[in-house]
Amino acid sequence: MRKILLLVLECMAVSGCAHTIAFHDQDESWHYSVGEEQQDAALLIVITEETLKQQESTRAFSTGVIHRWDAQPGRMLKQVADVELPQMVQHYQSATTYRESEAGKRRLTLELSVDQYDFKDFHATVEVHARAYGPGRTLIFDKRYAGTGSNEGGKMFGLGAFGMKSAIRQSSLAAYKQAFTGLRKDLRRALESPAGAPRSPGD
Repeated sequence: MRKILLLVLECMAVSGCAHTIAFHDQDESWHYSVGEEQQDAALLIVITEETLKQQESTRAFSTGVIHRWDAQPGRMLKQVADVELPQMVQHYQSATTYRESEAGKRRLTLELSVDQYDFKDFHATVEVHARAYGPGRTLIFDKRYAGTGSNEGGKMFGLGAFGMKSAIRQSSLAAYKQAFTGLRKDLRRALESPAGAPRSPGD
């Protein structure tokens, strides 16, 4: 009987109790304001299918080792972009392969990816890689933006497995917000520069 119990526990540790984590797709309450003035410009973001399928798994003794927490950093990236970046421009689109918008006085294509994501020591860290292009795929900037989320140790210890999903989600959102603060600053500068203007025929 003891061997059977140990086998069941081993199987649970390997394959059971997996929790997928991103932000709430249907929850409007987290669609926050970033205080940006919307410009007559177009921004098309490109996040590849590979990035959207990224998954980073973690376990925590404070919540029980049979639980595995599968964060989806690429999906989180798109969710935050879909909240923050439309507040900057009148024309916003997304794609999984490179293309350019055909609207707006200024036009940028922004390739986004997640170079690094981790959740340990009770908080999330993220590094977002952004490449911005003007019309004709002219590179405007190529930069990385780091973010460190809030420490959610109290929630993890106080609520155990029930609090872990919320802890990862909240700390990850804080990390992405921090990274996007720098990204928005560079995007604003790029949108206001001549590099984002459409080219005339023959240019």
